[in-house]
Amino acid sequence: MSDYQIGKVVGVTGDEIFVTLVDHELTADVERGVPDSMTIHLLTSAGPTPVLIGQPGTFIMVALPAAKLLCMVTGIEMREGKVSASESKAAEADGTMLLDRATRGLSTIPVGTIDATGKFERGTDVLPTVNAPVFAVSPALIDQVYASYAEGDFAIGKLSLLPGQQAKINLDAFLTRHAAILGQTGGGKSWTVASLIQKMCGFQQATIVLFDLHGEYTKTFGDSADVIAASDLELPYWLMNSEELLGLMVDRSESAAPNQIAKFKELLQAAKEAHPENTALGLKKITIDTPVFFDFANILNEFRRLDTEMVEGQRGEKKGPLHGDFTRLLMRVDSKLNDRRYDLIFKPKTYNTSASMEVLFRRLLGEKAGDRKKVVVIDLSPVPFDVRASVISLILRCLFDFAYWHRRVNTTRFPISIFADEAHIYLRDGDPATDAAKHSAERIAKEGRKYGVSLTVISQRPREVSATILSQCNSFLCLRISNPDDQSYVRNLLPDSVRGIASMFSTLRRGESILIGDSVMMPTRIKIDIPNPAPESDDASFYEAWNEAPNDIDFAKVLQAWRNQEVIS
Repeated sequence: MSDYQIGKVVGVTGDEIFVTLVDHELTADVERGVPDSMTIHLLTSAGPTPVLIGQPGTFIMVALPAAKLLCMVTGIEMREGKVSASESKAAEADGTMLLDRATRGLSTIPVGTIDATGKFERGTDVLPTVNAPVFAVSPALIDQVYASYAEGDFAIGKLSLLPGQQAKINLDAFLTRHAAILGQTGGGKSWTVASLIQKMCGFQQATIVLFDLHGEYTKTFGDSADVIAASDLELPYWLMNSEELLGLMVDRSESAAPNQIAKFKELLQAAKEAHPENTALGLKKITIDTPVFFDFANILNEFRRLDTEMVEGQRGEKKGPLHGDFTRLLMRVDSKLNDRRYDLIFKPKTYNTSASMEVLFRRLLGEKAGDRKKVVVIDLSPVPFDVRASVISLILRCLFDFAYWHRRVNTTRFPISIFADEAHIYLRDGDPATDAAKHSAERIAKEGRKYGVSLTVISQRPREVSATILSQCNSFLCLRISNPDDQSYVRNLLPDSVRGIASMFSTLRRGESILIGDSVMMPTRIKIDIPNPAPESDDASFYEAWNEAPNDIDFAKVLQAWRNQEVIS
């Protein structure tokens, strides 16, 4: 560790340590202090190494009784120095003139302790007191700290303030304990996601599912990915559990809702048990939530019969006991059956038998026979919002249930990493339209760690994402956030000891982030490696486009694609 002293502690609060830098001096025995240039030269095995002092995001060390406290710089200021009374009297007696002087101060937050053996541990039991000496930190020590915690050699970029050093993280901690990638539009979220997943593709058995809401990632992962386009996407109704089906059919505010729910569960149970294919499966028990094929049309026909049923009474025919109870339900279901956007749920063409379930799950997990893929990109860009929430909910629940039963059967976990891009759109708090998707994601956030299911949420509006989900995230990769309200919200998500870092969010460059949480030993400012190829998320250039010669727009082609809800090549 470096013994180059740069200052002393002048103030300590519960979560901040304030340091005054001392002026540079060089004697025959020792060199100490910081020159006006704010750059010192540390002696290392490679020779004198320049180190910039005071840059927010860099580190300093403070002496403790039996160790040293590693602190991150969050701010620097220059204050006008005070002249003591004794100095004034001495100057007056000597007939000399005192010049104004200034002191340079750092505000820092404690990160962890380094013991006498050089071992780093997050947090501290002891805080320094005033006048404790403060020392410079060598780049080699920072690299040593990162390497000691990182699992293997997984790096996501370079340290912003030490570009020669890899930003190594503990990937297990990042994924297992869930993560959030947050930043305003244009801050580099898509770059970060693409770069991270491309690096994860280096593992032989990677299994990654990415929800792509804007069609940005269809060409980003090359042969490592299977892109499931909206036109190929089928998530049949019979895979849904009873609650998911009821959510599509029943308005629980209706007075007839209890009758609708009770009768639907009765008919659903009978339909699943009666289907010939299911009787041949040899299942000990079939419940209303067993994922087996059933004929949805038969249930609807029974609803129609009950809704119009007339029975014999004492004075002739009268309305049946459930007459009219299903009118509104049938109207809602018929509107969805007649809506082509719901065909991927209600009118499956490929996955329309119980046996096709294995084919579907192999596709969702990139495990097609003879053609394994590490990334499955689910392109939801053409899928309308109200359908999108149902699709995402079903996929999330199916992935969790598969991992759950895989562990029960094999006693080993099947790790699945899920990246939820634009999470604020479908994992919102207080929006009934997204409740199904939100609840599925919340279950993964709360229980996924036990079964090897990881959730990484990506959002430019963290305030709108489910608070339950974000509360379970233990790593935060924060890109540029300028909005004060968003900054405040993210600050409140962070541990008290590092909340001061939120003030740096607005100064980050595109593709630069601050990583905080269990996946790194200490808060880290990182320049994310540029993905290759990059996602199709670049901003439109008005200047270039408007400088080109005018071309006639093929309106017919655009409008036809719009009407068909698909692109015909």
